[in-house]
Amino acid sequence: MPRFDGFGFEELNSLDLDWFYNWGPGYPPLRPASTHTAEFVPMIWGRGSLERKGVEQVRSEVPWTGAKYLLGFNEPDHEGQADMSANAALKLWPQLERSGLRLGSPSPVQALGDWLKKFMDGAAAKDLRVDFVTMHHYAGPRADSFLKTVQKLHERYGKPVWITEFAVADWKATAKSPTRYTEKEILAFMSESVAGLREMPFVERFAWKTRAHDDPIMGASALFRSNGALSPTGELYRSL
Repeated sequence: MPRFDGFGFEELNSLDLDWFYNWGPGYPPLRPASTHTAEFVPMIWGRGSLERKGVEQVRSEVPWTGAKYLLGFNEPDHEGQADMSANAALKLWPQLERSGLRLGSPSPVQALGDWLKKFMDGAAAKDLRVDFVTMHHYAGPRADSFLKTVQKLHERYGKPVWITEFAVADWKATAKSPTRYTEKEILAFMSESVAGLREMPFVERFAWKTRAHDDPIMGASALFRSNGALSPTGELYRSL
């Protein structure tokens, strides 16, 4: 699960997770009383991470983090995120290869869109290493549609898949008119989706994305209450 502002290791531990990431190259600072056993996966979020010598940081921390994987650029097809062309990403990719870790592709907004196709085609043509493909998915509570997208992504590139962010989201929601999706619908989506993902041998990992409980778009998908206690969604996620 990606970490979000306001919560930290205590909340991650309450979910009994196998792994987590925080959109950055470095392991987050431990609070004195924290004990944490989930595997940390570093990420090179965008150009800035490289300019700040993120790959060097990842490599320097491997002896004690034990990191085996490195995630690529975050939503490069979004101007508010990593925001770069596929060609620009390809030019930067050799720097990520030098990490020596198993590499996950960039995660565009549209998993089956043109950006990732251009990147993956270019990587193949240039003999660049991409060990698994990553994807995001935010839509209504339709597990069958989500699982079909995961299947198509694998079929298109023939590589293992990580779903590094997914949740139910209502992009038409506002503060005055929060998400139309009910807790019952979201719980059913989570149960069906996780069951389906576990049946796909090419799906190596997945991570539910959480926002603040009062977020109008995704608050109903939140894993935690505002006080940090697990929500019903969080309780279910922990059990799956």
